[in-house]
Amino acid sequence: MSTPPSKTLRVNGVSRRRLLGFIGVGLVSSLMMPVSLKAFAADGQPSPVNLDKFMRVSRALTGKRYLNPVIGQRLLAAILQYRPEAVAQLALLQTLPTGTPTGWSAPQQDIARLILQGWYLGQVGEGENIAVVTYEKALMFDAVSDVLVIRSYCTHRPGYWAAKPDVTF
Repeated sequence: MSTPPSKTLRVNGVSRRRLLGFIGVGLVSSLMMPVSLKAFAADGQPSPVNLDKFMRVSRALTGKRYLNPVIGQRLLAAILQYRPEAVAQLALLQTLPTGTPTGWSAPQQDIARLILQGWYLGQVGEGENIAVVTYEKALMFDAVSDVLVIRSYCTHRPGYWAAKPDVTF
């Protein structure tokens, strides 16, 4: 005679082990509730209020009526990562000082230079701490956009400009 198959406890197709696993995960997650979920899923996105201030300051500094808000959001996030105190420095430029920038205070010039570098070059930071925010949409190409096509690729091997040219006469 054959032995009857062992019967395991099943609740609507879920095995006892899986049910205990779900209970364990639920218990652990309920203990973690006091911890802010922002600590685990920080998206690095600037707040809408800071983004609005940043875009107003950027339009005033660049003299452009329209600046791409997506690039602005990325640029502000890169600036805040590179220099966390930039939000406080933005308050210095909420109303642009009168006169030429040479008459502005050093912190005002510093944050203005960082913002303009980001919009015109499409990058924030220096050396190993540089973050590229945009290339094709950088404002430096606006001046020559009617004449030059912006390449999004390199036509030669990387670093080709560093080698001495082969010149034979």
